[in-house]
Amino acid sequence: MSENGGNIRYMVEFTIPDDFTQEMAESIPAQRNKVETYFYNGKLLSYTLAADRSKLWAIFVCHSEAELINLIEKLPMTKYLDYNYNQILFHEMITKFPSFSLN
Repeated sequence: MSENGGNIRYMVEFTIPDDFTQEMAESIPAQRNKVETYFYNGKLLSYTLAADRSKLWAIFVCHSEAELINLIEKLPMTKYLDYNYNQILFHEMITKFPSFSLN
């Protein structure tokens, strides 16, 4: 367990092959569903696809490296991709909050 209460953050970089097959394309809806589940469960903080579709980056929050690998391996597209990961100290991002009126 980590010093931050088990909330270890990892950046995962997936490499998408040049020969993107129909089988891979058909797994996209299942991938999206799993990603939404990870966001909902607080296991995923961000999920980003490169404009040229060669890389995919994701920030995971886990209790251990074993949990991270388990989450990665449950993603439907992982069997088609290569990946590498690193533990990170922090991940900051700006979120736009809806404006509200004081009237």
